[in-house]
Amino acid sequence: MFSFIHAFVACLCFCVISFPLTAKNFVVGVQDVPYYPLYDFPHPSHSKELLDAFAKSKGYTFTYLALPIKRTDYWYQENEIDFKYPDSKRWSNGRNVFYKLKFSDAVVELLAGAIVRSDNVGKHRSDVKTLGTILGFHATMWLDLMASGNTKLVQSSSPLNIVKQVLYGHVDATNIEPSVANYYLTLIGKEGDLVLDKTLPFEKYTYHLSTIKHEEVLTEFNQFLRENEKLLLDLQEKYDITDTRKF
Repeated sequence: MFSFIHAFVACLCFCVISFPLTAKNFVVGVQDVPYYPLYDFPHPSHSKELLDAFAKSKGYTFTYLALPIKRTDYWYQENEIDFKYPDSKRWSNGRNVFYKLKFSDAVVELLAGAIVRSDNVGKHRSDVKTLGTILGFHATMWLDLMASGNTKLVQSSSPLNIVKQVLYGHVDATNIEPSVANYYLTLIGKEGDLVLDKTLPFEKYTYHLSTIKHEEVLTEFNQFLRENEKLLLDLQEKYDITDTRKF
C-alpha cells in the first residue's frame, strides 16, 4: 500500500515538474468609449485582436476592464489592473504613479491634428474657436489656445456625435484620430466630407502597453511585436488604420 502511495506521489510530482502550469490571467484596463476601429471593448477591433493574439501566443488570458477616461490618471490606484492599453508617456499629465510605469515598444503609429470640413481647409489655427473631443481626452496640441480663451473644448463620449457636430458646423474641428473619424463618416455615408487639415499643425504619436508589476510580460510583448511585423501590417490594413507614412 505504501509503495503504491509513494509511486503515485512520485508520479504526481513528475507531472507537475515536467508540465508546469503556464497559463496566467491578467486584467487589462481599457477605455470605455467606442473608438473604433482602434478599440471598442469587448467588441472586435484593432487593439483587441492584437492583444488577444499576443495572449494566445503565450498561453495567457486577458480580461478587459472598461474604465472611465476621466479617471484614467487613477486607474492603477483605484482598480486591480495589471496593464493599461492604450497608454503613452505623452499622457502623463502629472500622474503620481507615472514614475512606476513601464511602457512597451510602440504598437501602432497614429496622427493627431485637426479634422475639419473639406471646405474649411486652410484656415488659421486661431480660427478654430470650438474643438470637438472625446470626454476625458487630453487636447495636448491646443492647450495654448485653450488657456488664452481662443478655443473652447466641446466634449462628448460619442465619436459619432462629434463627427456630426463638425459636419453640420456646430464645432470648427475635432482632434479625433483620422481612422476613427473616417469610420464614422463611412457609417453615415459622408466619406471624405471631413479631412485632416495638413496646413494646421499635426503630429504622429504611438500607442503603448503599460504596467507597474509585470515588466517581464512587456519584454515578451516587445518580442512578439518584433517577430510579427506581418501581423501588425495585416491588422492595420484590415481595420483601415491611417498610414502615417503619407503625412
